[in-house]
Amino acid sequence: MKLAVIGTGYWGSKIVETVKSMGLPITLYDITDSLDGIVPSLIDGVIIATPAPTHKDITKRMLRKGINVLVEKPAFMNMAECNEIGPYTANAKLMAGHILLYNEHFDFLKQTVVDKEILHIEHRRLAWGRMQKDINPILHYAPHDVAILDNLLGVMPDEIHSTGIHITRQSQPDFVTCDLRYGRVTVQLQMGWYYHEKVRDVTVITDKGTLVWNDAENKSKWIGQTIENGRQIQHMDQNKTFTESISPLQRQITAFVDYCEKDKLPDSNMDHIKRVTYIVECMEKSLKTGEVICPSKEY
Repeated sequence: MKLAVIGTGYWGSKIVETVKSMGLPITLYDITDSLDGIVPSLIDGVIIATPAPTHKDITKRMLRKGINVLVEKPAFMNMAECNEIGPYTANAKLMAGHILLYNEHFDFLKQTVVDKEILHIEHRRLAWGRMQKDINPILHYAPHDVAILDNLLGVMPDEIHSTGIHITRQSQPDFVTCDLRYGRVTVQLQMGWYYHEKVRDVTVITDKGTLVWNDAENKSKWIGQTIENGRQIQHMDQNKTFTESISPLQRQITAFVDYCEKDKLPDSNMDHIKRVTYIVECMEKSLKTGEVICPSKEY
């Protein structure tokens, strides 16, 4: 399969390195390059790793040519863009780069909690990172976590409430918390770029214990929790570190290749993209208005 990567920045360079390690032919384009040379006779699929505001136009242009697309997160800025793209997926396949769905720790998480009742989920994405001026922390961080929630819980949230904190004098909030309710399951997302260390973790609390996935350190652990004679008891059952050579990015690209060549539907398909985009849009609406948003089931 012959691939093209559009975008030569930090993430685009990692994609190129990974594609080359997989032995796949690849052509690299900068965002300022002409894309006229990307045609179905020469390219089978395109991976878009350009700034988020450019995703819609580049994706539409490729799909109209009949070229399959893997677009990195956030796939689209809002539902208007998502709906505009929808008709063009009849010409070619579209997949989002929600890389955490292709992480072995996410597989371990699902396998561990499958027979347990989920009570509460907490996601933290914090860093002393580059402050974004065109998007807020929700659009920058949340698509990864909403993608996990969509795959893990399989339903739309009933309520969404977002709160922003302006620590600096930037136009965008530096820290955002989003509280979501999925039936009896409560969820909190914490996102920001004004923090003293890099934190990337997911905590899933169940009726039988807690699963903690520390993505920053490539570790997961299961902590068994019970109440015996009125006392809280904890014990560590598993501490999991994956050292396999297949990275989440390689697994994601492999899923894209399998989708194009074998018609194997990936987890981050178009239906999934629409749900994630809609939930993120509701989170942003709540941040702007301060209201509790009840997402429509017919978005």
